[in-house]
Order: sequence, then C-alpha cells, then structure tokens
Amino acid sequence: MKDTGFAAQLNTTGGANTYRFKSFKQRVEGIEINVSRRVKRDLDEPEEYDSYLAEAVLKWGELNCTNDFTELLRKIRDYHQSLAQVLYHKEQIVGVLEGYLSMDHEGVLEPVLE
Repeated sequence: MKDTGFAAQLNTTGGANTYRFKSFKQRVEGIEINVSRRVKRDLDEPEEYDSYLAEAVLKWGELNCTNDFTELLRKIRDYHQSLAQVLYHKEQIVGVLEGYLSMDHEGVLEPVLE
C-alpha cells in the first residue's frame, strides 16, 4: 500500500504545527464538482402502476383537510389508484374537477390545479 503522504503535505516547513491556514477563497477553489453525474430521482416518478393523480391525492389528503376537499376525494377515491383506472374513468374525474373549479371552492383550488 502506497503512503500518500497527506501529513507531509500539510506541514512542509518541518515545524510542529501541522495545520496550514487556508482562506475561504482557497477552500472554495479546492472543491471539485462533477456536473456530468446525474442524480437519480426515484421520488419524482410514480411507481409502475401508480399515477400522478394518486400521488397528488395522497399528498394533498394529508395537507388539506377542508370539507370541500374531503368531499372531492370521496367522489374520486375509486378512480385514482392506478394509471389504468385514471385513463378508464378520465371523464368522471375531469367532470368532478371541473365542477369544483367552476364552483370556486377556495380550499380546493390549489390541490386541483396541481
């Protein structure tokens, strides 16, 4: 195993002080960033059989507990579990969402528009 000599790099003067002060600029210049690496975003994509609607309902079901939104969830709860269900029942889902948008329910606007 090869000795990298890291300690020798810290103290090149032979003195007892092994710490070498670096300014903020020098420390920032020493940072290496590899921008070609791509971060995997598992949480942004729904599971194979899930839908974005199911994820939004799960998220907003916890955040929004208003009566209007709870009523909206009851109306679409049987239609949003999978992508196949969403596609099959898209007319019913869109009809319910349009109804809530046209009635101008304040507590429902942000979740419905997402």
